[in-house]
Amino acid sequence: MRSSPSTRTVCAQCLSRGRYFSTTIQRRTQQSGTTNPPSPPATGYARLTNRGLISITGIDSTSFLQGLITQNMLVTNDPNRATRRTGSYTAFLNSQGRILNDAFIYPLPQAEGTSPDELAWLVEVDKNEVASLMKHLKKHKLRAKLKLRALDDGERTVWASWKDHSEPRWAAYNLDSQSLSPFALSSATVTGCVDTRAPGFGARLVTPGAEDLRTHLAEEGEVSGSEVGLGTYTVRRMLHGVAEGQSEIIRESSLPLECNMDMMRGIDFRKGCYVGQELTIRTHHTGVVRKRILPVQLYEGSQEGLASADTPVYDPSVEVGLPPSGSNISKVSARKGRTAGKFLGGVGNIGLALCRLEMMTDVALTGEPTQYSPDQEFKVSWTGAEDGSSESGEVKIKAIVPPWTREHIYNGGVKKNHDRNHEMDSKRARELLEELEELEEEETSRRND
Repeated sequence: MRSSPSTRTVCAQCLSRGRYFSTTIQRRTQQSGTTNPPSPPATGYARLTNRGLISITGIDSTSFLQGLITQNMLVTNDPNRATRRTGSYTAFLNSQGRILNDAFIYPLPQAEGTSPDELAWLVEVDKNEVASLMKHLKKHKLRAKLKLRALDDGERTVWASWKDHSEPRWAAYNLDSQSLSPFALSSATVTGCVDTRAPGFGARLVTPGAEDLRTHLAEEGEVSGSEVGLGTYTVRRMLHGVAEGQSEIIRESSLPLECNMDMMRGIDFRKGCYVGQELTIRTHHTGVVRKRILPVQLYEGSQEGLASADTPVYDPSVEVGLPPSGSNISKVSARKGRTAGKFLGGVGNIGLALCRLEMMTDVALTGEPTQYSPDQEFKVSWTGAEDGSSESGEVKIKAIVPPWTREHIYNGGVKKNHDRNHEMDSKRARELLEELEELEEEETSRRND
């Protein structure tokens, strides 16, 4: 048995480095200062300084993006192939169908476009990935008539805004709308879209300059609450099970459906060819997605003390050791075997992980028995060499399936496939029975003759 946290000590050298053993929970007082960000408010907005912007202008900008991203740049089922005029969540893939970058696409205000008839676009990506995405775009540009430019810091600002009480489910957002924004914006220089990555997750907005969001939307009802820090937004994002950026959506490793982009409305399965389409479509129509990114609870001791909830319980006063991104998840008290998933990132006592559903959760993807047991605990262990420190650590981890994720898995795929398979099996059984009956009748007829 482990001793209680109150009986443990941490050396002064470790305290000076601001690093704690993962086996120790530090409940910090107001005197020592809490380093974890506060819990997210029900309404608020945050300046996303970790995101960068690329502008794509020119007569071929729409067709250029159409061949590179998972989202459809054209109005669905329009015989005239009209250009969609709304922003959305999407991804850039490599030729093997792995994610290069998760992104948002926004229409640039018309005044900045190349012509009244053609829209120009803003691409929002992980700020650390702007250079690599620019290289990818230039590689596919060829003779397309367009200009690519990475925006400077302060030229435009990306914001996340939310009102939890007003959007209990996925917001109704028509991607085929003729409006440049789903909001009644008075400023022609502001663009944005509804963030469809989780129910009621809020909105994404891009404003000119570095001024506060309310400077541009002072008379609008779209912004509520006060501004919070990037850390608080990250906590809210992880509580909703939303991964963002290539520190969590590993570049050239993650599959779109494993990152929940199918339920986040980031993929149009009906559009034409684009880079990486083949594997994505095949997985959607014929494959079973056995791994998905889920929110996780980090804890120590027994899981009996964990609250039963649809989302992790974030406590900013609790500090546990955070494993390096990409660390393997394994069963507690079990021989070394197949990994249960990979830890992607965390804040305080919550995080995100790519989890094997039938091992870490009660989700059953097929009619066969699963490896899941409610009493089985999981852990992440790491050594100092993995995270660049001289320390090693271990922390327990519990995967949590949000209700909207469970609903999508069953209603959008598993149950439908089960029903379809059951109907096919029943039909085949009836056909075999009819064939046997016909053979028996023919055999009886021959005997009588």
